[in-house]
Amino acid sequence: MQEILTSAAREVNGPIYTVTATAYQAVAGQTDDEPFVTADNSFIEADYSSKLRWLAISQDLLAHWGGKIRYGDQVWVRGVSPGLDGLYTVHDTMNKRHKHCIDILSNPGEKFDIFVANVKLQRTVPTARPKLRAKQTARPPATVGSRAGRNKQVAGGQARRLVQPA
Repeated sequence: MQEILTSAAREVNGPIYTVTATAYQAVAGQTDDEPFVTADNSFIEADYSSKLRWLAISQDLLAHWGGKIRYGDQVWVRGVSPGLDGLYTVHDTMNKRHKHCIDILSNPGEKFDIFVANVKLQRTVPTARPKLRAKQTARPPATVGSRAGRNKQVAGGQARRLVQPA
């Protein structure tokens, strides 16, 4: 099951790219010879739809080729349509002939015919959670004695003398 994040759980970070958006399906004519395996080796289930919110991006945007976006990054897409704008995860790569483009994964049954210019794309990162501070004590717990095997750690930092039987 795909994790769904709200806008409150993420913040945008990095440049805004102006891209051209298209849609693709996991079929051999639009992908390589393994249409259900993405470039990052994620597996596309047979009953997928655009609600999965996966996309491919052009190589010029990927970190491997000098861009700022990595596989697995989540990106905001704005300007395609009210039903398709939103948060997507990058799982695939487009052919090298494409520049500043995104390709939204959709099911052939959805019959999307998308070619939209001037779409905005921006990488997001999880919002920082407050750091939890450990309870600090004035001093470490005390130990009693230092002779072989006679150390006794006492809770609360109070040392207690061990009385040796005579």
